Amino acid sequence: MAFENFYSRLVAWLKILLPLAALGILSTVVFFARENDGQREIPFLTDGGPDTPGERLAAPEFLGLTSDGSEVILRASQITPASDDPNTLIANELSGRIETFSGRIIQAAAPTGHIDVAGEMAFLEGVVSVDTSDGFHLLTRDLTTRLDVTFAETGGAVRGEAPFGALEAGGMLLSSENADGNLLVFNGGVKLIYQPGS
Repeated sequence: MAFENFYSRLVAWLKILLPLAALGILSTVVFFARENDGQREIPFLTDGGPDTPGERLAAPEFLGLTSDGSEVILRASQITPASDDPNTLIANELSGRIETFSGRIIQAAAPTGHIDVAGEMAFLEGVVSVDTSDGFHLLTRDLTTRLDVTFAETGGAVRGEAPFGALEAGGMLLSSENADGNLLVFNGGVKLIYQPGS
């Protein structure tokens, strides 16, 4: 009988103590979460010296999925917000990768560029190299890509190697306008030197 009384009292106390302990643990978790909220801010570095004034972000990576199913990845060695437009990010060593819904991969890299956050566009500038999974290795002066739909367009001439020979054109356009999939078009006076076995 004494054992049953002890057991009943123990259960009654545990019904009180265990919820209190749980509340204590929960409040500790909430306390530490609030204390570390400041660490969730974008880690911009500041006061980098006379060559890199202001705020900058090292080695950022942007990932997205377009409305037509392509995966877009942008990388840079460093970005800085433009002083006159908070929606523009200036990038060093900017590179992009588009993998279309059909499986074609287009990769581009440039020494500089900028990203229009509001307009969902990226601009690669300088000597831009473009490589595709189906065998194109091209150079151009600048390339514009969109982050909301599959789109890439050169601002001028493009030249390099195609799967079937040497290629020169006044421009290049990748779009998703083709109902059967993505379309890669060369325009503006296309010159092809066919090289058998290339």
